[in-house]
Amino acid sequence: MQITQTHKIIISAVVIVVLLGIYVVFDRKSKQETDNKIVETTETATTTVATTDSGTGITGSYKIEQVPINEGKGFPQPVPDLNRELVLSSGAIISPEAMALAVQKIKTLQTMLKSNPANLSAWIDLGIYQKQAGDYTGAILSWKYAGRLSPTDYVSRANLGNLYAYFLKDNSQAEVYYKDAISKGPTQVYLYTQLAEVYRDVFKDLNKARAIVAQGLSKIPNDPSLLQLQASLK
Repeated sequence: MQITQTHKIIISAVVIVVLLGIYVVFDRKSKQETDNKIVETTETATTTVATTDSGTGITGSYKIEQVPINEGKGFPQPVPDLNRELVLSSGAIISPEAMALAVQKIKTLQTMLKSNPANLSAWIDLGIYQKQAGDYTGAILSWKYAGRLSPTDYVSRANLGNLYAYFLKDNSQAEVYYKDAISKGPTQVYLYTQLAEVYRDVFKDLNKARAIVAQGLSKIPNDPSLLQLQASLK
């Protein structure tokens, strides 16, 4: 059979229609896959927001969920009472001016910690101002919590050692906390010098003072402060 010009036109039209049909099918499939990917990304982002500790969300189409402080993660429970009033310890002496400043700082830090109980430096500062205000029990609570919050922190432990040595007159606890601080910060010179001074001035034990200085020099050889202290203990 002879293929006429009309037949050629019909065949070309059929081919074009078939190709258009194939393109539409693939185009729809491609768009569906893209839409599925967008949905998965949105769902993942929404889940991430819901599990964050900060309680903040992403604006726009994302749902914002608030996380109460007592249900947060990342800090140990229970959190010390951040509405606690100052309790003046026996023997503490503080001027009205110093007390007013300490109270102001304490209130500010308590408010800060209510928003973020995982703020290590704020707990340490809170203990410092509580100690300055003569609230030794409050300082102990803050520094012990700081130690729970950061098992490697040596500052809060050294602060407890100083408090027990010079203010609460508890030599055994002072030694425990200073030694614990040294175990967390073995290259911190001031920890060795402070404990050596406690041994010398509070314990009246020069042998222990010399031993702790020697321990410090084994970790920080030729340190000028330790060498000077060692010479004074001979």
